[in-house]
Parts: sequence; C-alpha cells; structure tokens
Amino acid sequence: MERQRVSIFRQKNSWGLTALSIGLCVALSPVLGLSLFLPQTMTLMPVLLLLLLGYVGPVSAAACSAVFIALAGMLFGGWGALCAALLLVPVVLVSAFALDREHPFWVSAAAGCTAMFVAMSAVIMLLSALAGNDVVTAISELTRRMFESSGAIGDAILSGLVQMGIVGVPESMIGADGQLVLDAAARAEMVSALVLTMDTVLRLELPMQMATGSVAAGLLGQAVLRKGMLRRGEKVEYPPLRTWRVPKGWGRVLGGTLAALFVLAQLAPSQVSSMFYVFSGVFDQVFALQGIAAVCYMLHKRGKSRTVQGVVFALGYFVLSPAALMIGIADQGFDFTHRREELAKQENPFDPRANA
Repeated sequence: MERQRVSIFRQKNSWGLTALSIGLCVALSPVLGLSLFLPQTMTLMPVLLLLLLGYVGPVSAAACSAVFIALAGMLFGGWGALCAALLLVPVVLVSAFALDREHPFWVSAAAGCTAMFVAMSAVIMLLSALAGNDVVTAISELTRRMFESSGAIGDAILSGLVQMGIVGVPESMIGADGQLVLDAAARAEMVSALVLTMDTVLRLELPMQMATGSVAAGLLGQAVLRKGMLRRGEKVEYPPLRTWRVPKGWGRVLGGTLAALFVLAQLAPSQVSSMFYVFSGVFDQVFALQGIAAVCYMLHKRGKSRTVQGVVFALGYFVLSPAALMIGIADQGFDFTHRREELAKQENPFDPRANA
C-alpha cells in the first residue's frame, strides 16, 4: 500500500537542525540586517524560510521567521515588524499551501510569485500612508531614524556595509584591528551618505526589484521547498533544474517585447524607460536561470554530482549572472546543448500548447 503523504505543516522536525538554525539566525542578526540595504538579498529571505520548512521542519521556519520579524522590530519599531511579517509570512504560507494542495510546480511557483508581489505592494502602500510621502522618501527617513536609535546594532551594520564597499570611509576611521572607529559626527555623516545612496538606488531599482524579487521568491522558493520534501521521502512533483526552459514561442514573445520596449524607451524615455527597466530585469532573470539550467544539463549528462550543479547554480545566479544570461539566450536561439530537442520528446510542462 502506498504511503499517504503527510501535510507539510505536520512534518516531523529535525530538532538538532532546528536548534542550530535558530541559533545561527540569532547570532547572525547583524549580518541579516545588511539585507535591508541589498534589495535582491532581502527578496531571497522567503526562499531561506521555505528551505528551512522543507528540509528542517515547520518549527524551524516559524522560529526563524519570528527572529527576522523581531530584528526588524528592534531596528524600525512596530511598523518595521509589521512590514517584515508582510514580506515573509504570506509568500511562505501560499507556497506551502499550494504544495499541500498538490498543485503543479509551475502553478505553485506562480502563486508564490503573486503573493510576494502583492505583499511588497502592500508594504509600499503602508509606508507611503504612514509617511504621507512617496515610499522611497519614507524608507530613507525610516533608515535614518533607525540608525539614530539602534546603537551597537547600527554600528555593526555600518561596519558591514563599509567592509562590503557599499559605504566609503577615510582610513582615519579604521582602527589598527580593522574595526570601524566612529564618533558622533562621523557616524552622522556616514548615515547621511548611506541614506542618499539608498534614495538614489531605490528610485531607479525598486520597481525592477519588486518584479525580479517576486520571480525569485516564487520560483526558487517552490524549488527548495519541494526538494526538501523529496529529501524527506515524500512524493511530490519537481522538474529538475536542468529541464527548466522557456518554450520557443514564448521566447519570441519575450524577446520581441524587450526589443519593442527598448525602441520606445529611446523615443519616449520619460514615459517608457521605467517599464523597459522593469521588463529587462525580469527578462535577464528568466534567461539567466535558463542558462544555468543548460549548464546543469551538460554537467548531468557528464555524470557530475548534484553538489557540482549546486555550485554552478550559486555562481551563475549570484556572481556570473551576465554569463548565465548569454548562455540562456544562446540555448533559446541555437539549442547548442541539444537539450531542448531531447526534452521536446517528453511532455513540456511549460508550454500551454502541449496538451492541445
């Protein structure tokens, strides 16, 4: 008799890993605070929680969510905690419920993507309403007030931003042990520079980060959640990364739309440039993932392990995304790996015409 699948919310917890994950979240809280100033990293936080839910158990995911929300509350007060909860909880619950209801992988990923986009939109509207101003100004002022009241945690975040090269400081502020040495005036000057940089970057990147962050949270979150369930011995549908591909017809649609928006952005930049920037971000992410999938397919054909493929994914997604993008476009146009030809012989889970 086939074993009935257990609900993801009733999975047994790996208590050792649960304690370890909670301890790491608490110990690394200053580092986690840096994600507030790196939008792409911040949108991957739900992916981390879904990974914990799938691999470690629901207690780990719930406890680490509470740590992230408490950290936001310590830095930004009650409204910060509410915004963190809105960014993290809905997408995790929607992604988990979609899997629990046995929806197909791509339908579940789309649901998670939609939940993340709606949550980010809700946070933006909330911040705008609270500040009585546009959301970028609201975030900038919220950040300034956070550093004014955060004490040691704020200093740790500033030090981390300096070490990452996001905020520059004169050598006179670096002590003999390499630690940042700040007086009140220098700290205020650094905070002002950081807030100005954030304001400039967010006005350009916020819409694009909302779109690409939603794709990442929905797609990658569903992937790690299902892989975790498979590791636990549960039977769930999961198309391996090496099979991910954009159908040929949809590739033409995406490429043609990008080209049209590029032309319109040159003719009417004030009206179309933002739309082109957002769409190009989604285009880049989709085809970078396809490029990574093509490389993983070649590695799989050569018998390389999943660990090697995981390293390729991490490098392609976080470090070498331009190279992954070019490989993805080449895979779409020329099928240089012949994987599309081989996979086309099977049912294509992407193509709505497959069952026509």
